[in-house]
Amino acid sequence: MFVKKIIALSLLIMLADIVLANNTEQDTTHHNTTSLKNFMMQGHFHGHSRNYFMATDNAPGLADYHALAVGAGIGYESAKFYGFQFGMSGFFIFNVWSNQLGFIDPKSGSKSRYELGNFDMLNPENRDDLDRLENLNIKYYFGKSKIIFGRQNLKTPFINPQDGRMRPTLEDGLWIELKEWEKLQFNGGWIHGISPRSTVRWFSVGKSIGTYPVGRDIYGNPSGYRNQLSSKGIAIANIAYTPIKEIKINVWNYYVENIFNTAFSQIDAQIPVNKQKEKAIVLGLQGGYQNALNNGGNEDSLKAYLHKDSESKFYSTRAGYKTSQFEFTLNYTHIADEDRFLMPREWGTEPFYTFLPRERMEGSANSRAIVFKSEFKLEKHLRTGIAYGHFYMPDVKKQLAQNKYTMPSFNQFNMFFNYEFDGYLKGFNVQALYVYKGALGNTYNEGRYIANKVNMSNYNLIINYHF
Repeated sequence: MFVKKIIALSLLIMLADIVLANNTEQDTTHHNTTSLKNFMMQGHFHGHSRNYFMATDNAPGLADYHALAVGAGIGYESAKFYGFQFGMSGFFIFNVWSNQLGFIDPKSGSKSRYELGNFDMLNPENRDDLDRLENLNIKYYFGKSKIIFGRQNLKTPFINPQDGRMRPTLEDGLWIELKEWEKLQFNGGWIHGISPRSTVRWFSVGKSIGTYPVGRDIYGNPSGYRNQLSSKGIAIANIAYTPIKEIKINVWNYYVENIFNTAFSQIDAQIPVNKQKEKAIVLGLQGGYQNALNNGGNEDSLKAYLHKDSESKFYSTRAGYKTSQFEFTLNYTHIADEDRFLMPREWGTEPFYTFLPRERMEGSANSRAIVFKSEFKLEKHLRTGIAYGHFYMPDVKKQLAQNKYTMPSFNQFNMFFNYEFDGYLKGFNVQALYVYKGALGNTYNEGRYIANKVNMSNYNLIINYHF
């Protein structure tokens, strides 16, 4: 189906070219016709191929998983026509080699958590019908600002690509970026549709919540909100202020109609320690507050996303040192001892300074994390780094209401490499990521608290080519 869509688009562009070329001499509005032709024909195509091998080595006696995903996509972006620009793109994926990712391990009651995310979480047996029309939008540019309407790829603290799999999360709606002032910027919009990472379909905002595993409710039972939430959409607003070059202030608000509201602020500072400003002390502070709206998405509390009158608070901070060759930071996050902080994992990764790929603190309360991060630029095209952290989560059995995903306390070690090729191989990029998570909290020797969570290793090798 995806190939047919791309062929259809190509034929339409060719047809427009022929019609415009034949009518140029007869048309009295020659200038506008030529401009309209340029709008379509002087645009450009771009492509992306992606190969992703992932494997998870769980604790002895529990099921292991592996998968090789191969995919490619193509996109088109027109030239600008009186400030307007049209764009579209799509991508297809094949499961080339894997074990049974939908297999339920009888010792843990779980299936593949990470590898399945490269395909379709809603249909684990789907190996080749994995195409998605991703971007389809109109942009309007004015001054330094722009408006985007349609399907697009947003990058905000809580709604973002989270593209640590084959394809990112995407959004459908209206987005505005106002950049007319030197130190002040406004961003915001209205989102009415979402296509979560690891799916091939588009959903309304309410139905997008629950396409991922739903965890348990505050009573310890499986959450019942999948396909039960009602929301007209998400209103997002952001004010970004840069009083001086070394300080950046961001304030965000996410209003998810009928479900919840989350306010988030962040201040980042880099204090130079030499005249060349190549070395600096790095400081950061984040804070947020969330409260339920109405009944949390459903009048029936057992089908709501969060219970009525729910409130949560969190903050995160960091301090470190950076040069042009390396950066070290020590990071800390605390989610208050109140109601658990919830943000649909289908929409993006969390922005906490302590975040490490392959795990999150979302879904918890009364939790803490302390993480050391480092990154090195060994040469022009090579980046590498390691990170290590302790994450203290509520007890998986004794604190049911504060641990949605039954995640025990754990330690985590990450190591990554990223190499950008140049010359004849320009466009190629190779990434490698190794993750180990060990148990710090009580797992009660039960597989459901161990499989894909602790005492495990996760291996990733990714090859991208952009053209």
